[in-house]
Amino acid sequence: MLLFRSLALGLLGACFLLLALRPTPTRVVDHVDRVVYRPGPPAATLVDVAAGVQAAQLGALVHLDGGEHVIAIDDRPMTGDLDAGAVLAQLTSRPAFVDLEIAGGHSGQRRVVLLLH
Repeated sequence: MLLFRSLALGLLGACFLLLALRPTPTRVVDHVDRVVYRPGPPAATLVDVAAGVQAAQLGALVHLDGGEHVIAIDDRPMTGDLDAGAVLAQLTSRPAFVDLEIAGGHSGQRRVVLLLH
């Protein structure tokens, strides 16, 4: 029992000694110029459309934020969102892609490309 107490007190004393003699952390701060990177809007948002999706369902795949409107489809100007939806629903031949220009909202102007299979 005396040996165990001596060993425990010796370990406890060593722990306190290590805690007392540990080095204090120093903080070194260099002056760094901050470069702020603000990426621009993405070039285009790609929406991959499966082969079984009908032309009347294409308008539901394009999500518009508050205040955004479709202003052109394949570089043809649109008068409003209803006109754009009608043009999308009346696609008779299935092109490889449909290019939408969207304006308004927080992002300003952006493009959405529907990739049709």
